[in-house]
Amino acid sequence: MANRLVARLFGSIGPVSAEVGEALAELGKLAKESPELAGPAALLAEILPGLYQDLNHEAPPEISGEQAAAKLAGGMPLLRGEQIAINAKSFRKRWFEICAAMERGHKSGAAKRIADSLRREQLNAEEMIRELLAGRPESVHLQANNLDLDVETVASVLRLTLFPVLSSLCNVLSPLQQAARWEQGYCRVCGSWPLLGEFRGLEQLRFLRCALCAGEWEFPRLRCPFCGTRDHQLLGYLHVEGEETKYRAATCEHCHGYVKILSTLTPLSPPQLLVADLATTHLDLVAAERGYTNQP
Repeated sequence: MANRLVARLFGSIGPVSAEVGEALAELGKLAKESPELAGPAALLAEILPGLYQDLNHEAPPEISGEQAAAKLAGGMPLLRGEQIAINAKSFRKRWFEICAAMERGHKSGAAKRIADSLRREQLNAEEMIRELLAGRPESVHLQANNLDLDVETVASVLRLTLFPVLSSLCNVLSPLQQAARWEQGYCRVCGSWPLLGEFRGLEQLRFLRCALCAGEWEFPRLRCPFCGTRDHQLLGYLHVEGEETKYRAATCEHCHGYVKILSTLTPLSPPQLLVADLATTHLDLVAAERGYTNQP
């Protein structure tokens, strides 16, 4: 089953960037090694090339070095309060393509209703983006709920639609990210919580990676990104037997938060980050069963 899905999808994919190509190769390997993930891997393989095809590189907001330093020193993400001009045509194209792929995969009608809601402007793209970057994702959830849409699916479609644009902006804003020390558990660029963390290189320093823009920031190993506790008696790890050196989840008994962690030699590219999130789905399930959450 996994081999047929991979062959069908990967055989129809045209030229892609090196980063997307690497991610697709990892998806193919994941589908073969973990047959239970063959369906989700095939869906992501179908979506991923379109996310980075004909991508418009939106101009970043004008933020001076002094403004960046003041924001970061005060714990404010760089994009908070800024006007972000997202190309509406490209946004809608990615939104509809993602929904179409999801509908082909699940045939439940949920993704089609989400596409139709944007098409009819019941969901307002500019408002969703503004609320998300203002640190109010619950407003997007409320919009979806009021329209009787599946909230989690709307959140997933919005995140995937914005992911290539915001990761590109994050890269452009890289020089400003060093303007002041950042000690928060949320992203210093867009303010979202980490998708996962990386233990990098021989020193195994911990870097958190943003769920929305793929931003990265170094964060102490003995500190919870959600509540900030440093009590080593409340901080721990959970893992699946045999995977402790590859995948694990850092947990906190104070706030019951968790962050998935993997060991890497170098930073994952944004497309690889999406693959790694899928590859560690089993850790999400284990953490949820034990009462942990990654959304404080």
